[in-house]
Amino acid sequence: MPTYDHLPLKRLEGVLERRVHGFGLAPSREAKQHGARIQTEIEQVVSSYGDLPAIDGIDPSLILKVSVAGNIDEDEWRKIGLTVLSVDGDKSVVLFADDKSLQDFRNKVEAYQGELPLGQKAPPFAGLIAAIESVALLNASDRIGPDLRAAGFADPNDFLDTETYLLDVELFFPPKKEEAEIFIYRLKQAIASRGAILSAYTGYQIIIARIECTGAAVRAALALPEVAVADMPPQPDVISESFTEIDVGDLTVGNPPAEDAIVIGIIDSGVNFGHPLLANTEAGTISIDPAWSVSDVVGHGTSVASIAAFGDIAARVSAKNFDAQFWIASARVLDDLGQFPKQTSVPALMETAIKTLHASYGCRIFNISLGNPKKTYNGGKPEPWAATLDALARELDVLIIVSAGNREDLTNSFHDGIVTAYPQYLLSAASRIIDPATAAIALSVGAIAQGNGLEDADEELAGVRPICSTDEPSPFTRSGPGVRGMIKPDLVDFGGNAVWDGPTGTLVNGNQKEAAGIWTMHHKPVEKLFRSRSGTSFAAPNIAYKAGLLLTHFPSASANLLRSLLVLSANIPRAVAIRPRGLNEKVAPMVCGYGVADPESAALSDDGRVVLFAEDELALDHFAVFEVPIPSEFQTEKGTREIKVALAFDPPVRHTRADYLGVTMGWRLVRGTDEEDVFDRYRKWTKEEGKPPEFPPRLICPTDIGPDLRESGTLQVGTYTGKRDISRYGDKYYIAVWCARRWAPPGIEKQRYALSVQLRHENVTTLYQSLTQPVTLRT
Repeated sequence: MPTYDHLPLKRLEGVLERRVHGFGLAPSREAKQHGARIQTEIEQVVSSYGDLPAIDGIDPSLILKVSVAGNIDEDEWRKIGLTVLSVDGDKSVVLFADDKSLQDFRNKVEAYQGELPLGQKAPPFAGLIAAIESVALLNASDRIGPDLRAAGFADPNDFLDTETYLLDVELFFPPKKEEAEIFIYRLKQAIASRGAILSAYTGYQIIIARIECTGAAVRAALALPEVAVADMPPQPDVISESFTEIDVGDLTVGNPPAEDAIVIGIIDSGVNFGHPLLANTEAGTISIDPAWSVSDVVGHGTSVASIAAFGDIAARVSAKNFDAQFWIASARVLDDLGQFPKQTSVPALMETAIKTLHASYGCRIFNISLGNPKKTYNGGKPEPWAATLDALARELDVLIIVSAGNREDLTNSFHDGIVTAYPQYLLSAASRIIDPATAAIALSVGAIAQGNGLEDADEELAGVRPICSTDEPSPFTRSGPGVRGMIKPDLVDFGGNAVWDGPTGTLVNGNQKEAAGIWTMHHKPVEKLFRSRSGTSFAAPNIAYKAGLLLTHFPSASANLLRSLLVLSANIPRAVAIRPRGLNEKVAPMVCGYGVADPESAALSDDGRVVLFAEDELALDHFAVFEVPIPSEFQTEKGTREIKVALAFDPPVRHTRADYLGVTMGWRLVRGTDEEDVFDRYRKWTKEEGKPPEFPPRLICPTDIGPDLRESGTLQVGTYTGKRDISRYGDKYYIAVWCARRWAPPGIEKQRYALSVQLRHENVTTLYQSLTQPVTLRT
């Protein structure tokens, strides 16, 4: 079938501004009584703060924990000089205060209790003070992280003087850089006699110190008001196993990529470019630790890089074609045992690796097939690792792809019952994605199976049972939701399978059984060229490969456009729904995301499927309206018709915020009206409270994923599908896109985004021509 370039999406002119509101609905209070209690609590905090010792003459910072009952905009705290350091899901706000801001706070509480000014119905500052439930200092136990708690450390006294601990200590991010240095210095001095800071990282609203010290020093660190949380350092889910090895006859080394070809960055255990089939793809290598070589000792990174470079390795072997389309640049971040280095925090590793590969080799696509299995997402705030990736993706305008993680406890949890428990257990809390797959801007990737995992020899073994079949979620893959309830993973791709092996009583995957895995390259090519693999680690580079194909076609595309077009092209495999007791269309996205991306559909339109797209930016608290032309045959021809919309944006993020995204966006697909009506409704809404205006149901195109779920994420896809004649709605539809400031700082005034729309009709083969050929006017 002929293919064509995608078409531009037309934005209509007009300015639509949203009214901004500072407060939510505060509870009703008796001002004198409530104000007096808050004032007493403030004085108790000041007294307790005065008891905290100075370190080398440097006083501790005054950091308050304020529990709130309503929504208080960050600007309201800023107006009295208080800086928001953290916002937790339990409606508590951590604030940084100096002498002046503390006095301003006291003055407002005092004014709130005073006599009402003549003609005024509410006390002064009621919106702020009435929303406050309590004011206190954080205590040492508040600073013990979840991994330490899970290991039995619930109280500072649980840390023993005779033991040495390796911990990551996260410090609150203060308003001034010099204060950050003071925070680190106070921590260093507090533990100096019984330990040391191995390294410190000051990043995107994150300060992390890697410390090694005795239990007494841990207790000293936990007593510092500047410390947000102390926890165990993350370690990747790279497991050394006895791998199955595959070999083939002689293969011809392919041609290298074009000199100006896309460079894909691989952040992993290194890549062995001594492999004859990978050698021609080497753009460069770095090692985060100067003591390491750049070689891949573990074998993980070479397997990942081979898929990113060549896609389906088995298909390449079959075709005997290893011509390379992309360069590969490698950053080794793991030691010979597959662990992160002891001296450096993971956010620091990620920033160094990504920025170096970006600056040195021009990488705009990065694959990180690493995750922390101890950080299964439980609905809280993202970890620093995920937040750092999101911040880098936004700052550098790069596409970062991460694996969703693998569930490793299936044998112990289910034994042979896994055959009947699948696929429903994929929706359980134990199967949630792991850090950093919670990243909201990075693409998270889960795995589906390329086959049922059985080989000919299994026919005689009744105890060897397949768990799933082709195109179904791999038994070990992980699921969403992600932060704010957003759909995660974003996409899935082939990542191998696993089968139940009754004779051994274990779940056997492609790392041990060739038929259950996908082909990758071996890091010891002198021994073998290829090996079999299973894991979301090997699904993710399939997306990196597809993204490389797309970026080759759109070399100047933003990362938002790459994400938008990839998910627009994706579909959840039919096998997911038709399986008995399978995953219905409501829950399938939390396991499969938006499905499997098709790189050709992402890059090109055809006769019966047309994509229109726009890259744009929008002032915060404003709206834009785009026109979607609807050809007459699309309206009237019998058969299934589809309008699919994908919006991608990259807002500022902070992992210290329960509301992780600093900016939110959303869209509506409107029909049966005109542009004036769409503009008028949004203009009217600027005078109203609440969400964007809803049109009458007959004017809104219903989509498979509704706005509440859709708008929780930075990648928003919805599909309208119909079979009836829709000519009564006219030949123009409209997409209204809105953008709202949450906590984004005042310096951020605009949000960039990409919007793409796909029109498809199963029985129309002239759709593209209808949208591109000019209309001949009669004279």
